[in-house]
Amino acid sequence: MAISSLTQEPVAYVRTLVEAIPREEITTTPSISTVITSPSAQEKDLQQQLEALEIVQAHMADPEHWKRHTVYSLVTDDYRIHHLTAGTLRGDDKLGIPPALFQSIDESQVLSVLHVGRSLCGHPNIVHGGLLATLLDEITAKTAIPNLPGKTGFTANLNVNYRHPCIADQFVVVHSELTSVEGRKAFVKATLKTIQGTLLADATALFIAPKIPVAQITEQLSQAKIVTKSAGHGQQQV
Repeated sequence: MAISSLTQEPVAYVRTLVEAIPREEITTTPSISTVITSPSAQEKDLQQQLEALEIVQAHMADPEHWKRHTVYSLVTDDYRIHHLTAGTLRGDDKLGIPPALFQSIDESQVLSVLHVGRSLCGHPNIVHGGLLATLLDEITAKTAIPNLPGKTGFTANLNVNYRHPCIADQFVVVHSELTSVEGRKAFVKATLKTIQGTLLADATALFIAPKIPVAQITEQLSQAKIVTKSAGHGQQQV
């Protein structure tokens, strides 16, 4: 059965895909969340540098227009090791510290200040373009989703223009702004710049809220995966 053939049921929407994942899938996965690790010297140093940046200080000093959010607060510790930006890409010389994330009070804009390390490169000392696209996808999602029905949605389209090479081992600023909402569709634009203001990339994105709850979609996909595995095993036994 295709996803589009499912009928909508009175099930509450979930805010993120993480909340839609069956708990048994998370808790039975080997986890590193029980290992307590102290921040590395590099992480402590980067955190101090981040908090001292003028752009971070300016947004912290403007609570009338901006609110700072804790990044990935809905990502559970057990699922973090499977999450791309909160887990896989986190660490020294990668995304070394959680971004300083600010959302405008009217939820029409999001600004993120983060550090890109030397282990995220394509060409030597130049951050991979795919990583920049990921950052732009995340920032546009954080702007679109709060403005969509059910407070959830999926990337339908992301157009990225690369304007200048992004040198590794520096702080960058990613900013997104809602341009319009049309029913289940949210249109967003975004920029990625250096702290000094050099434009590295810009993007436009379209996000669409699903017709059915995300939990129902993930359940269907999980069932389809089980059926596919069972069919595969059956063929091997013939």
